[in-house]
Amino acid sequence: MPHVSAALSSTSRKGSRGALTWGDRYLTLLAIVLLGYALMGKGFAYLGVPPLYVGEIAFLAGIAIFFRIGTFAGVFVTLPALLLVVLMVWVLARTIPFVGLYGLESLRDSVVVIYGCFAFFVIGLLLQDARRINTLLRYFGIMLLSFPAIPVGFWLTKYWGDYIPRLYGSVPIVEIGASAVGTHLAGAMVFVLIGFRRVSLVWLLVWFITLALVGATTRGATLAVIVPVTIAMLVLGRFRLLLTTMVTAIGLFAVLLTLESTFGEHEEAKNSIDRPVSAHQIMENAQSLVGQSGHQTEGTKQWRLNWWEIIINDTIRGPNFWTGRGFGINLAVADGFAETGNWRNDRPLTRSPHSVHMTLLARGGVPAVVLWALMLVSWFAMLARWIITARARGHEVWSNLLLFVFCYVMAILINASFDVTLEGPMQGIWFWCLFGFGIGSVMVYRAKYPYKTGRASR
Repeated sequence: MPHVSAALSSTSRKGSRGALTWGDRYLTLLAIVLLGYALMGKGFAYLGVPPLYVGEIAFLAGIAIFFRIGTFAGVFVTLPALLLVVLMVWVLARTIPFVGLYGLESLRDSVVVIYGCFAFFVIGLLLQDARRINTLLRYFGIMLLSFPAIPVGFWLTKYWGDYIPRLYGSVPIVEIGASAVGTHLAGAMVFVLIGFRRVSLVWLLVWFITLALVGATTRGATLAVIVPVTIAMLVLGRFRLLLTTMVTAIGLFAVLLTLESTFGEHEEAKNSIDRPVSAHQIMENAQSLVGQSGHQTEGTKQWRLNWWEIIINDTIRGPNFWTGRGFGINLAVADGFAETGNWRNDRPLTRSPHSVHMTLLARGGVPAVVLWALMLVSWFAMLARWIITARARGHEVWSNLLLFVFCYVMAILINASFDVTLEGPMQGIWFWCLFGFGIGSVMVYRAKYPYKTGRASR
């Protein structure tokens, strides 16, 4: 794996040995937490003593480390970071008044943005010691080695969920959703494409099989894989590989579809959980993205659209334009969707409208969703600018690093547009850590190469 950065005196704070050690320890803890979320999903998220689960423990530890390392001045200087601060202030303003009424539910709903503190933790750690960029890349390389465990966990969740042991109530020790699997599929493949890790043919076979599982289960997660990986190939100039992959995939899909049509029958699933892994189901999901498909597939899409229309009428066209309805209220109950979209009766009813954008609009009003949009646009624009700049200067390793973060965040965001993703720690903490990793990496690169050009990339 290439070394992206050395320790930089201009960006690394000369603190005590103890402060640096605590920062490294926290980075290791954070890596373990992220790996646990990736491999075990919701089962890992429920480790701890209520209400202090593993995510909350990492959150509180991060606050302590952030104040210990003392890199406050540099953390908030970028536009995305400043917009995130403003958004967090607005979310807190729409949360605190409802704590007395809804209790912990208000705080749990607010983490969709308040988990953004993890971004500041990561930025601070990178500014204190730029070598931690390499450390984080090594940790992700370790995750790639354990990657086959992710599809195994997903398969167990999908077909054997009732037989997985449970330690905390109704939640099994391993429960990985298709949306989370899709985002990690995208991140892993981009990491391989940019050359930060070599993998075997067996690893690639597992990756494509997992993609088929995801493609048959959910449309949003499928887009979350295909779109970022395609963008990465185009930026890297891997046009031949992209064309070869597309032709091969279409050819294999056509053969499987023909075999299924000839020797089997396709029965429409009763709900999204029961969707079979088949070429017909993948085709139905694809058709639903661009037009009409089967009754069940169209039903889940229309269910989202109906709910989103109610939220738009209540905020953009209604009385809650400026304030939203606050953090704490169960939106499903308020909008009449409490008994719909709940495919597993042993799970709590959904609280959020399967889109982070609609969640913020409903709970924080138009100001929240506008701040959210401006923050995302500024972040992606900043990353895109320095991807192009680094590539033009000949710093391909740096450009590839930023491309990796860009695509990974995009994958999670696509998922969050169609599912309850950032509202929980399994993907929410991943998203905000990557968000901060992107900002911190850009700041380190700008400090190391403020004006330089040339072919050096290390």
